[in-house]
Amino acid sequence: MALIVKTLAAGNANQSGDNTLYTVPPSKSAVVYNMRLVNAAATATTANLKVKPSNTGLPTARIYKKDHVLAVGAMLLVEDPLTLGQGDKVQLNLSGGLSANFTVNGVERDE
Repeated sequence: MALIVKTLAAGNANQSGDNTLYTVPPSKSAVVYNMRLVNAAATATTANLKVKPSNTGLPTARIYKKDHVLAVGAMLLVEDPLTLGQGDKVQLNLSGGLSANFTVNGVERDE
């Protein structure tokens, strides 16, 4: 089984509500080791990180404190490992300033 260490996802989340940052590809599992968020908006933004399991019988779960406020230009570094299965999603819910640059870093492996 191949183990691939990499930036799993990077980009800009800019929608009110849920933004999908990373989805585990088919036939893979993943461990997210850290996530970085930077407020790129002109005003403070409120961020909520969560994981949405691909198993519809499981609820979406918050993975960081509720309603974390990021000041203009501020960075949030989350270093709690998160194990994910095929199809699971890491999501960011934004309100207020609607622009957050992000990276999701970790490993993927074949199932």
